[in-house]
Amino acid sequence: MLYFATYFDNNYLSRGIALYNSLNENCKDFFLLYVLCLDEATEQYFHHNQFDFPHVKTITLSEIEQFDTELHQSKKNRSIIEYYFTLSPCLPLYLLQKFNLSHICTLDADILFLSNPKSLFDYLENHSIVITPHKFSSEIKELEIFGKYNVSFQIFKNNEIGNACLKKWREQCIAWCSDVYDEENQRFADQKYLDDWINLYGNEVKELNDAVSGIAPWNLNNYQFKFLNNTFYSNSQAIIFYHFHHFKLFTNSLATNGFYFYKVKPNKILHQLYLYYWNKIDAWNKQLNIEKDNIKRTHLSQKNSVYKKLLDEGVAYFKLSSKKIIYLDFQTTKGRVFKYLIKYYA
Repeated sequence: MLYFATYFDNNYLSRGIALYNSLNENCKDFFLLYVLCLDEATEQYFHHNQFDFPHVKTITLSEIEQFDTELHQSKKNRSIIEYYFTLSPCLPLYLLQKFNLSHICTLDADILFLSNPKSLFDYLENHSIVITPHKFSSEIKELEIFGKYNVSFQIFKNNEIGNACLKKWREQCIAWCSDVYDEENQRFADQKYLDDWINLYGNEVKELNDAVSGIAPWNLNNYQFKFLNNTFYSNSQAIIFYHFHHFKLFTNSLATNGFYFYKVKPNKILHQLYLYYWNKIDAWNKQLNIEKDNIKRTHLSQKNSVYKKLLDEGVAYFKLSSKKIIYLDFQTTKGRVFKYLIKYYA
């Protein structure tokens, strides 16, 4: 059995369901996903539809806060996003201690599995901790000051080393988990602490330095992508999971991807991958009756503000249909695209 955990609120429900379905497709009946529901709406959804999600076990925020009173107290001195960062070590530690699991894999809700992840868990035969390096492309190596590793996918074995690592990380995050880079103390949110794990735990730590896991906008330039027989490949190997960081839906037809910030060199396979994910999100948004096109009901000046934000992103995706996506580069077609979008949505 593979044990996973994630957390999200109602705003990320469709992504969380897409994550679950991707696990169901690739792990079949051999997994359990613990979902920490960050609001009542999410908890109620899974409660009312529990038979549709047989491999989901929900947890409420109050359960963890009652179990970990120091975590609960920390909510008073940080923002909501910083509090969510603080949950990164607290959630897996709670699960290992509460349910005596053999291991736990915590992951972000905007991850999609594209093939079976079992090989990543096989590392636990010789290691106690599995972590995901950013593997930054050469164009953005300077971002490594914020942390060599990304807190999006990590596995902890329920043994002395795994628990010691989580306890130390928990203490660090409860003491300080700010969403700013602290140059003096070499800290950033929940993430920078992971830089010390190799020194602290040596060979007990396994880094996922491959071309098939932890694929994300910040490392796309490192790989060559193909799509064959309904499978996405990176450097001729089937991708295990992709992290859709910075994929934000502005409307039903417009979404950002972070490619400009991370200096990504786009290609048609990446566009196909994002359309594949977007279609899954759209299907669930419709089923959940989540309206993502509220902009149509706003005043034109507000629309201008939204599209200004889009232009600030540098690039975006425009979805024509479930089979067609257009990559918009505002750096070269800024004026024309801006006028077109305003006209289209006015």
